Amino acid sequence: MPGPVRSASKSSKRVVMTSSESAPGSADGAATPRRSVTVLAEGHLHPGMLFLRFVDGLRQSILPVLVAFFAGQAWLAIASLVLLVLSLVHAVIRFVTFRYRLTTEELVTTEGIFERQERRIPVDRIQDLGFESTVLRRLFGLVVVSVETASGQGAEARLDSLSRRHAEHLRSVLHALRGRTGPAVDQAPSGILLHRASVGELVLLGLSNNRLGAILLGLVGAFELLDQVGLGERFGSFAGGVAQNLADAGSLMFALLALGGMFVALLGGWAVSVVGSLVLYHGFRLTERDEVFQRRYGLLTTRVQNLPRRKVQRVLLEAAPLRRLFGVVVVRADSAGSSSTDGAGEAGGSRDVLVPLCARATANRLLPRLLEGLPSRPLRWRRVSRKIVSRMTMRGVLLAVPMAAVTWPLFGGAVASSAVLLPIMTFGLGLAAYANQGYALLPAHVAVRFGVLARHQAYVPFRKVQGVVLRAGPIERRLGIARLVFFVAGGSPTVLAYLPRETADRLARDLANAAARSRFEW
Repeated sequence: MPGPVRSASKSSKRVVMTSSESAPGSADGAATPRRSVTVLAEGHLHPGMLFLRFVDGLRQSILPVLVAFFAGQAWLAIASLVLLVLSLVHAVIRFVTFRYRLTTEELVTTEGIFERQERRIPVDRIQDLGFESTVLRRLFGLVVVSVETASGQGAEARLDSLSRRHAEHLRSVLHALRGRTGPAVDQAPSGILLHRASVGELVLLGLSNNRLGAILLGLVGAFELLDQVGLGERFGSFAGGVAQNLADAGSLMFALLALGGMFVALLGGWAVSVVGSLVLYHGFRLTERDEVFQRRYGLLTTRVQNLPRRKVQRVLLEAAPLRRLFGVVVVRADSAGSSSTDGAGEAGGSRDVLVPLCARATANRLLPRLLEGLPSRPLRWRRVSRKIVSRMTMRGVLLAVPMAAVTWPLFGGAVASSAVLLPIMTFGLGLAAYANQGYALLPAHVAVRFGVLARHQAYVPFRKVQGVVLRAGPIERRLGIARLVFFVAGGSPTVLAYLPRETADRLARDLANAAARSRFEW
């Protein structure tokens, strides 16, 4: 165990101390001494957090106060000010009572007055220390430290806010306990540079991840605001007059303007998505040092996230239909502490995103570094059952029959006959799914390829497999096919569908036996 590292923190009451704890008494009443515990770092939050909380409270109160001013609702302004005062009181209580202490055994945080909370996190359970710093925090030299474990519940503890020096010291001490070092919080990442995101990749990420829904929600919110300040009725009358004029101009003009409006909305969604990608992943760099991957990115909010290679449970290459056309993928890594609800994808800054977007060839070169023992040669994919085509076509028939039965008496045979397009469409989708589905068995990994119009690839080491489940519904049993579902310690399960039943039985046994023979690692 490395020796204690002395802290330069002025907020620390004591830097290094040892305490001897006693175990519960033995049968003869004598206490059994435990090994001594060394305190390596200790301190509290930076006082700058009070100003940050005040700014956050003002930002949240501006809109209600403006609405109250224009609408003449004094009670809304009073309620907003009361909430602002309560949030400041809560911030003061948290600043006064919050303490953290890192020992050779655990990280301990305490806070609260009436309800005292003490959280203890064993050092060997800490998976990641994430750093986050907004523009305002960078002006004050502050960093938010998130302590991630394998619980799958996100940050186990959040230290908001520490100075850069204290955060760097906490991280260096933790790495010293594990016998490795890492780059400082406010320094450029060292080690091997695996990937640097270009502006073109981030623009393509935004273009292929259109946020049209955000534009629509923004328009709805703007109308609600106009209605609250008394302008909603005027705007509605104006919009109604414009619609009437368009109707009088003729159906062709109305259709052209409608298409023009949809095109403008689409361009607006693309613009919002591209700007969001550039701001979120600005300066993205993926580096590796001492078998630890570090992601550093962000324009307004700078994030630094670490992921040890041994924590990687599964690597996923995602290629949506539009991204397939450009030959690019998103690289994700499920870790022991992640889950399917950790993030919303690229826009949400999900922490399982290892590379926001890169060429498929680049992703293939990264795979052997992300998963130890994965061969760099191209894989020989095995096909699934051709019955996937008949299964998907059957779905189209089951949808087409009731649709034709409902539309025939209402609209006549000409409209009802269009239901025949559904089986044709699902037949084409079945052919696409058959071309995309597949699997490959490697000496220490299993690879699964899935998707219909999209094409995703999942790579799972045998030693990370937690369980294998064989599933077959009534229609699948009728067709003689089955699904394999295997689970890892974090992330979503991996599904290998449309396998012949005999193949599925054999693969289930082989995967379970291979996982049992492998030494499991978190």
